[in-house]
Amino acid sequence: MRIRIALTEAALNVASGTTRVALYAIIAAAVVTVLAGADVLTVGRIGDDAARYRESGGSTLIYRMAGAINGEACDSLTELAGVNASGAIRHAGSDLAPATLPAQRIPAFEISPGFSRFTSLGDPRPGQGVLISEDVAHTLGISAGSHLALRNGYARVGGLFAYPSDGRLPGYGYSVLAPADTRAAFDECWVEAWPAGGDVVSTLPVVLLPGAQGVAGEESGPAAVGPQLLQLNASHGTQFDGGSLFDQRLTRFAPAVAAVVILGLGFAATTRRRLELAAARHAGVLPGAQLLQQAAECVAWAVGGCILALPGLTGLILAQTATDPTSLSGLAGKTLAVVAPAAILGTLAATLCVRERHLFRYFKAR
Repeated sequence: MRIRIALTEAALNVASGTTRVALYAIIAAAVVTVLAGADVLTVGRIGDDAARYRESGGSTLIYRMAGAINGEACDSLTELAGVNASGAIRHAGSDLAPATLPAQRIPAFEISPGFSRFTSLGDPRPGQGVLISEDVAHTLGISAGSHLALRNGYARVGGLFAYPSDGRLPGYGYSVLAPADTRAAFDECWVEAWPAGGDVVSTLPVVLLPGAQGVAGEESGPAAVGPQLLQLNASHGTQFDGGSLFDQRLTRFAPAVAAVVILGLGFAATTRRRLELAAARHAGVLPGAQLLQQAAECVAWAVGGCILALPGLTGLILAQTATDPTSLSGLAGKTLAVVAPAAILGTLAATLCVRERHLFRYFKAR
């Protein structure tokens, strides 16, 4: 019965405005939105940087040795954990002459059947045809599915690939990539590994044909050059340690800071009513019932604050297009989860600090 009475009194205080639910809910919502939102934005920025790193070619490795790459072995690297795309490439031997611009030459390369889905190239998939760079497509006015008219025939365009001048290795920005069989040797093996790991690098020598030198940079004979390991685009650094950036971000303390602030808010909100609480004690209200009543009242504004914060946080999460919304929701949820417990602890601590014998002191200090 005392529990029902305490909860009824709490409901009456909430309804009458004595608890100031709206004020404290707004404050709690602001605290949660700022702290959790900062964490969401920080992690989202890390995700954006990671996506930019991949799209620019930072995660694409090139294992180069002219006439020494096994195309089938290179294509099979996608079976390794962390390898998203792989494929071999070689120069076609002769450039292409478009029928509409016969005086112009388009560099042509041959690629292995598995050469596709590179993030740095815009996820191209040749299908039944050749891949042409976006610059070639723009110059000649053609698109995927159309035909590239050449001076000596036609080539079906299976897809377009992006190759902007953003610091990546030159040579492919204005070119055509034509699928070829793997019986002849290739010059380069491209591998997109994400997250990048040493295991992939140590496996690359398996793509060399028998007799080729398997140590990058070594020479075999006076004119031979050993394999080279290159990065398609090193302008954004040789590696991207997203895990370290995530672990060392300052906003990882958002839940702890929110807990301290909300605990202080709960303590202050209850201390403001110490005269009322002491008077109730003097009137015979039991401390246990008073603790329950105050906890119920603070839960009202704590939960209300979380509800008010949800739309803003949801908008911030959905705005981070490069990061998994589920992961960001989990991060924001950690901050939201501490609000009610912290508010209750602060409220109970302040309630326990109230003394009936200090009633007149509270009255004078009101």
